[in-house]
Amino acid sequence: MWQWLKSELFDGWTKFEAVWLMLFLAIQIAVFVIQPDSLLATIAAITGILCVVFVGKGKISNYFFGLISVSLYAYISYTYTLYGEMMLNLLVYVPVQFIGFAAWRRHMTREHTANAAHAEEVVAKALNAKQWLIVIAASVVGTLAYIELLRWLGSALPALDGVTVVISIVAQILMVLRYREQWLLWIATNILTISLWAVVWVKNGETSLPLLLMYCMYLCNSIYGYYNWAKMVKMQRSAV
Repeated sequence: MWQWLKSELFDGWTKFEAVWLMLFLAIQIAVFVIQPDSLLATIAAITGILCVVFVGKGKISNYFFGLISVSLYAYISYTYTLYGEMMLNLLVYVPVQFIGFAAWRRHMTREHTANAAHAEEVVAKALNAKQWLIVIAASVVGTLAYIELLRWLGSALPALDGVTVVISIVAQILMVLRYREQWLLWIATNILTISLWAVVWVKNGETSLPLLLMYCMYLCNSIYGYYNWAKMVKMQRSAV
């Protein structure tokens, strides 16, 4: 168990990726020291960064960090009356951490990996044209329906909140199913979520700076995540 944990957490990183991760964590800690916010928000941000960076590497331990982050984020979203974000994290992301872990555990490999050290990573897949059409149709229909629900609930920003939530759910499903195209949806989601928290800032004169900054880092990581997963798909397909 200890040997697996050590390998899972520390093996397979390039120098660039290690510096990338340390820089992200250092920025969050610096923000908390310079402009203290809620400790819960800072913990949610730090574990969230660990989660998405580990997903980008195809490491299954991302689900442990994800569980902590989404649980705290759900509570924080509730305090800002962002009910779409709250329900997304509490009702979808929390159970998905367990579902995703179980799904990934059956599809891990040390052969033909994108990392040179052959550290264990998930077997990645790519969407075909038909699957893309299904993803787009589900996103459009789901978004229109969810916006109406949020308006009925009295959400602060129903349209922006609704689009963000539905695309996030679709991206999360693609993540559990191990498709690289999840990252394109995560890029869109992160841009929308940054806009969401920025609008809250302009509208209310306050926002959660650690979480706003966290999503800026998520956006950067999503771009790199797509690059790495594209490499994973290519390397693993070459073995077939």
